Amino acid sequence: MSKYHHRANLWSSFLLSLFLIGCTDRADQQLSEPYPASESSSVKPFRILVLGDSLTEGYGVSPAQSYPSLLEQKLNQGNQEEYQRYEVINGGVTGSTTSGGASRIAWHMKSPPDFLIVALGGNDGLRGIPPHESKQSLKKILQKALEKNVPVMLAGMKLPPNYGSPYTKEFEQIFPELAEEFEIPLLPFLLEGVGGIPEMNLPDRIHPNPLGHKVICETVHQHLVKLLPQT
Repeated sequence: MSKYHHRANLWSSFLLSLFLIGCTDRADQQLSEPYPASESSSVKPFRILVLGDSLTEGYGVSPAQSYPSLLEQKLNQGNQEEYQRYEVINGGVTGSTTSGGASRIAWHMKSPPDFLIVALGGNDGLRGIPPHESKQSLKKILQKALEKNVPVMLAGMKLPPNYGSPYTKEFEQIFPELAEEFEIPLLPFLLEGVGGIPEMNLPDRIHPNPLGHKVICETVHQHLVKLLPQT
């Protein structure tokens, strides 16, 4: 088996796991009340919400090892009490589709964050959801956030080649098209340097391990940091 096909199979297995582990989108469950802003400091934190699926939730690793937690640590490195503090809210739900994200975005906006990262789409591609439907769901998320004047960064997702060129191309174009339409920044591929690479994933070679989450954190930070207010 060639190296190309080996990595394609690993990448396909990765996406398959998103479906097997989260066939039912728990995002559709009723949520109680929005999370309050942290009161541990006299300085109000700059709150960043990451709306995602199992990749964001941190399936298979501890909460402290998930990339949203690592991102919060990295953003706050060297910060003193008098400077801006960052709070990264993990809005990942295993099995979530773009439709699931659209169904819960209004709840999140009851207590609007200061910034939103949308990291959804992998489950849509896996399930063969028509790309135009996924696009409409993402539109609802973006519109709801922008109505609340919440800046947004959209994270893209890719599919393995065995899904067929027409579908794969149409799916992957969703993200740059929406970024252009709404004039928002785009992170081209959330799993850059992680997807399909064994040493970046858990023993199942599917979900990112702690090292993989560190790489994702670096990728997100690289794109995010230039969008944040200067302190």
